[in-house]
Amino acid sequence: MSKIEYLQYDGARVGYRDDGEGRPLVLVHGTGGDGEANFSGVMPYLSARRVIRPDYAGAGLTDDPAKALTLDRLAGQVLAAVDHAGVESFDLLGFSLGAAVATRLAARQPDRVERLALVGGFVSGGDPRSQLQFRHWADLARRDPASLARLMLLTGFSRAFLAGIDDMESVVAEMVASSNWQGIARQAELDLQVDVSSDLADIRAHTLVLGNQQDQMVDPKASVVLADGIGHSTLDWIDGPHLALMETPKPIAELLTQFFHD
Repeated sequence: MSKIEYLQYDGARVGYRDDGEGRPLVLVHGTGGDGEANFSGVMPYLSARRVIRPDYAGAGLTDDPAKALTLDRLAGQVLAAVDHAGVESFDLLGFSLGAAVATRLAARQPDRVERLALVGGFVSGGDPRSQLQFRHWADLARRDPASLARLMLLTGFSRAFLAGIDDMESVVAEMVASSNWQGIARQAELDLQVDVSSDLADIRAHTLVLGNQQDQMVDPKASVVLADGIGHSTLDWIDGPHLALMETPKPIAELLTQFFHD
C-alpha cells in the first residue's frame, strides 16, 4: 500500500503517494485523473524504483481553493511534493495535461530532471478542436458530470476495450461519485490556456515522447511537435487511444522501463 503524504503549498493542501525504493521517478497525471487512477496499471512494473505520484490542484488527494489554475501553479505543487519527499534529482513522466506540467518543470529545473517522458502530450490547447473540446468539458463538468464521464470513456478508450465492459452505467456512476468535478472544470479551463512552446528549447533532459496513434482527445501530431522542439528527444508510438496508459499498461510500462534504464 502506498504511503500517503501531505504538505502545505501556497494555500493548498497537496497530497502525494510515495512507493518503493531506488532511483526516484515522479509521475504526473492528466485532466480528470489522479496519481492512482492514471498510473495504478503501470505501478507493478516499476517495483525497482521509488515512485512519487503527486496529485495537483483539482484532483485526488489535493485540496486547492484557487479558482483559476496555471501551469506554473501545478508545476510548483509537483516540485513541492518532490521536495517534501526529500528528493533532489529524479526522472519525470507526464501524461496529457501532466505532460505540459512536466515540460514546464523540466524546463525550469534542468539540473534536477534527469530523464523526461511525455505521454499523450500537447504543446498548446489553442487550436479550434482543442478549444471546442476543453470548453465542452468545463461546461459539462459543472452542470452534467455523468455526460462528461460518458464522453471521456467514449473518446478516451478504444472501441474494443469499451465493448468488453458489461455494466457501463456502473462505471459511469463510480466516476461521477469519485471525481472532483469542479476541479476537473478548472483543469479543463487550464487546458484551454496551455502553451509550452517556449519551454521546449530549455529542456536538457534526455526525453522520450510517446504519442497515441488512435488518440481522439489529443492530436497525435502534437507528439511530433513536442519531439521536434526538444533536443535529445526520441519519438515513439503507442498503437492505442489517449488512455492507453490505463487500457494497456504493460507494453507502455515496458517502453518506459527500457527508456529509464538505458
